[in-house]
Amino acid sequence: MDRASAWVLNFDADEELARPAGYTPRRAVADRAPELAGRVSALLRPGDVVLSPELPSPPAPQAPPASALVGRAWCPTPRALRLLRRAGVAPAEAPPLDVLRRVNHRRFCAELGQTLPGARYVVTLAELLATIAGPTPTGHWLLKRPFGFAGRGLRRVARGELLPDARPWVAASLDPASPDRGLQVEPWVERRGDFSLHGHVAQGGAVRLGEPCVQRCDARGTYLGAALAGPGDLAGDERRRLVEAALEAGEALAGAGYFGPFGIDAFRWEDERGRLSWDPRCEINARYTMAWATGMGAARPDLDG
Repeated sequence: MDRASAWVLNFDADEELARPAGYTPRRAVADRAPELAGRVSALLRPGDVVLSPELPSPPAPQAPPASALVGRAWCPTPRALRLLRRAGVAPAEAPPLDVLRRVNHRRFCAELGQTLPGARYVVTLAELLATIAGPTPTGHWLLKRPFGFAGRGLRRVARGELLPDARPWVAASLDPASPDRGLQVEPWVERRGDFSLHGHVAQGGAVRLGEPCVQRCDARGTYLGAALAGPGDLAGDERRRLVEAALEAGEALAGAGYFGPFGIDAFRWEDERGRLSWDPRCEINARYTMAWATGMGAARPDLDG
C-alpha cells in the first residue's frame, strides 16, 4: 500500500526561486493559501497531511507518525524541504535548487523556440526597444520577468513606447548585476481560449502525459479553474500540437536534470483580421500546477516508489 504523504503547499515557490537566499513569504501570499489549497485538494490522498504553516491539515482519525510519511511539496524549494525536515518527515528525492531555477526561468521556455510572432527574450534596453518597435496585433506588448505566477511579474506597454512610469521596472529587470536579468517580450494578443497539458518526468527521463484541460483565466492570465477538454474544445491540429509541445518540454526538462510533475500552458488567439491562431506553449511550469491533478486523473506517477 502507498505510504501517506506530508505536503508543503508552497504556492509562492516562484517567488522563492527568484530570490532564494533568506526568502520569507509575503503576507498576501499566506492569506490566499487556504483558498488555493481548496482548489488542489485532489492532490491529497486519504491519510495525507498538510504541513504548510499557513494551512490547516485535513482531519484524520489517526494521523500516522512523521517517520511513516513521505514528504512532498508543490515545488521542492529549500524552504519547503526545511519545513518537512523540521517536522521529522523525510522529503522524497527532488532536483537541486539550481535545476529548479533553470527550468522554471522563462529563458528556458524561450530557448525551446518562441511561439508568438515577434516574441523575444531580451537582456538589454536596446534589445527591448527594438522588439517593441515591431508590429503587434493590438498595438501593445507584454513584458514578463523571469519568474512569476498568478499574473505577477508582468507589464503591458504600448508599441514603440516606454513611458517614464515603466522605466524603473524595466531597469530593475535588466540590471546587469542580476543573475536573472532579462525579460520575455511578447505581443499582447486577444485570447480566445486557455488550455493546459500536464505530465510527469521520471528520474530515468521517461515522460508521461495526462489529458488536455480547458482553463478559465482572467484578463491577466490568472488561473480561475479548469476541466478536462471535451471532444470539441480543441480544434483541428491544436490537440496534436499541444501534445507535441508537452513532450518536447518534458524531454527538455529531463535533459536539464529535472524530474517530477510539470505542465505547459497554451492558448488560442485572434489577430487583427479576426483569424484564430494557436500558441501551443506559452509557459512551462516545472512543479505541480492548479490543474495538474485534473489533467492527470487517476494516474499518479508522482507517487510511484
